[in-house]
Amino acid sequence: MRKLCTLQLLSSAKILAFQPMRKQELGILINFVKQAAMEHKVVDLTAKVGSLSANMSCLMIFGKKYMDEDLGEKGFKAIIQDMLHIAALPNFSDFFPFLRIFDLQGYNRRVKELAKLFDEFLERVIDEHVGESNEQKQAKDMVDTLMEILQSGAAEFEFDRRHVKAIMLVFTTKTMNTVLPPP
Repeated sequence: MRKLCTLQLLSSAKILAFQPMRKQELGILINFVKQAAMEHKVVDLTAKVGSLSANMSCLMIFGKKYMDEDLGEKGFKAIIQDMLHIAALPNFSDFFPFLRIFDLQGYNRRVKELAKLFDEFLERVIDEHVGESNEQKQAKDMVDTLMEILQSGAAEFEFDRRHVKAIMLVFTTKTMNTVLPPP
């Protein structure tokens, strides 16, 4: 799995293929800052740079920007923040296994809810990629690359949709972890 990600998803050529998209997103940010300066508005650059980075991550991984309404009632960023927050919480049942059945913190319930939301979201992303043609796209995103590997059977190990979703989830959480402020 590590070899597949390193050679197919994170190679220099693959990262360079996303350069036009990154330049375009940076241009959007620069134009926004210019416009705000002309109107003498105060701009929270921390939020804007975080949003820029989140948008770039979504474009590279999923092929499009996902807005808050695309992932549940709470929103895309809020659910990712929840997931990162829950992952960082100490779980008492890890230290005292006999407490696991009580779920005192509601940890297991929250994890299952988030897992269901993300599973549905990632399934929808995969279905969108399977349903669209590659001629419409300028550059292949990571999901396109993973789906090509899945369909060709080129992986050196058992590789199915679960693995594609796991890789997408890891990339999403790792990139968003550095972008989004803590809740």
